[in-house]
Amino acid sequence: MFGGSANAQTQKRASDLTLNDIFSSPNAAAAQAVSFSAGPNNIRFVLDRSQPRVVLLRFDGDPEVWALTSQWGPRGDEFLRNDIGEVIIRITTLGGVTIYGPLGTNGGLASSEGKAKTLSAPARSEGTLQATLEKALRWFDKFSSRSIRVEASGALPPALVYEALERAAQGMSRAPRGYFGRPERRVKLIRVQRSFDRPSVRWQSGILTIGVVPGSGYAGRPSSAAVLLALTKGN
Repeated sequence: MFGGSANAQTQKRASDLTLNDIFSSPNAAAAQAVSFSAGPNNIRFVLDRSQPRVVLLRFDGDPEVWALTSQWGPRGDEFLRNDIGEVIIRITTLGGVTIYGPLGTNGGLASSEGKAKTLSAPARSEGTLQATLEKALRWFDKFSSRSIRVEASGALPPALVYEALERAAQGMSRAPRGYFGRPERRVKLIRVQRSFDRPSVRWQSGILTIGVVPGSGYAGRPSSAAVLLALTKGN
């Protein structure tokens, strides 16, 4: 009886668990993803450490899954950055979590809501690659009065091309209103091609070239932030 009572008193509610509690639990395989909420608007997100070399992040209501890289600070804090170097999450040595991103440069403290489902690699099938490209064309109509062409090369999986083009459309949608109205900013062609080392995005002479790495999951394509930066840098 006394042993059972002590166990009950030491158990924590799911909402009280920190990252240290969850990721160092004996059943670590079942605790790789954690749900959080933060800010006055109760922004919810999932942080997933099930993948090698990257930490995945997804905000509720947003289709994008961010592939973040970990960097340790001088005091032992962990900083999770996106692919353009922005700090999205800070985790203290005590397991406290601060989320930046949608909460701005000052960030906001996040509280754990317990374990969540892992963010599995992109597995959506749009059928053939041609069907994927045809669907993507409709995403880009609103950015130009003239048709924007899309193409893919390198025998890429349709699901990866879909991911890359969806991130491109999302990045373009975050540009200032009317940004693409000027001739020098008009997008004529979006090209998705194979990259053999790391994902990339390049903007030159009306052509947006996106390099993707098959087999790397969400880390194999540039984020919407990388697309937006390439399009607006220097303008």
